[in-house]
Amino acid sequence: MHFADKLNGRINSTGSRVVIGIDPDPKRLLADQSKFKAAFPGKSDEFLLDAFCSTIIEVAKTYACAVKPQAAFFESMGLMGWKALASCIQNARKHAIPVILDAKRGDIGHTAGAYAKAYLDPGSELFADALTVNPYLGPDTLHPFMNMASQNGCGLFVLVKTSNPGSHAFQDLKVSDEPDASPRTVAAKVAECVNSLGESHIGKSGFSNIGAVVGATYPEHLDMMRQVMPKSILLVPGYGAQGGTPGDVKAAFYPGGTGAVVSSSRGIIFAYENLPQPSDNGIYEAMANAAEKARDDINSVALP
Repeated sequence: MHFADKLNGRINSTGSRVVIGIDPDPKRLLADQSKFKAAFPGKSDEFLLDAFCSTIIEVAKTYACAVKPQAAFFESMGLMGWKALASCIQNARKHAIPVILDAKRGDIGHTAGAYAKAYLDPGSELFADALTVNPYLGPDTLHPFMNMASQNGCGLFVLVKTSNPGSHAFQDLKVSDEPDASPRTVAAKVAECVNSLGESHIGKSGFSNIGAVVGATYPEHLDMMRQVMPKSILLVPGYGAQGGTPGDVKAAFYPGGTGAVVSSSRGIIFAYENLPQPSDNGIYEAMANAAEKARDDINSVALP
């Protein structure tokens, strides 16, 4: 199935436009003072990591349109982390929850092809439904990812305007590559490229399998990017712990709440840290309550 159609189907079935980020920060999860660790006394780090991911997926079954494992946290834990990432992806897919792997890969030629095979090939243990990719080596470096994604019913989310404070240093620079054209930001040029590349990859939902990452922390850019990429699904990070509000993401959506999904990680997955001594069930309930609130907050601005 076309990725955009799969994601829209999941949005319709859950009523949620929230993507729950799975960020197993070992400093918060495996340290001696970790409240998660305290809820499972005597258990190994491997057990804790798998339990954390499994709990998030249980929450996502009801409250999320997708999950977004952050590869960096898994990679930081070496072989244990790689195994947990594979298990996490496979567990989510078993429950028909789309997996957007946040790995921000980008490279040239055969190297890009190898990354694509690692994450977008059904034969890989790390096979995800979609992958975040970095376009700043040039449009040609996206083609291996695009080919693999289209071949296997997967999607891409291309970094266009990211949510971090320093993104303006490069992404907001204005360039003029045509004599009579007004200068545009680098981010806007990338958005134009994403739109062009995605025009031949439109699903039945009316959206392309080539989406874009546009941060909620820069709401003034969302409306412009929505216009430049009318057929791309926008993945909007920055809501919640990074300071983005429901109102900040409104411009990403079309009437009826289509065209965008909003990512939230720390505000949901570490919600249990506000409890004095959470049990395993208390951890689930805290995550579920935070996810339900995020879902309702986003729907309040996405739906008429």
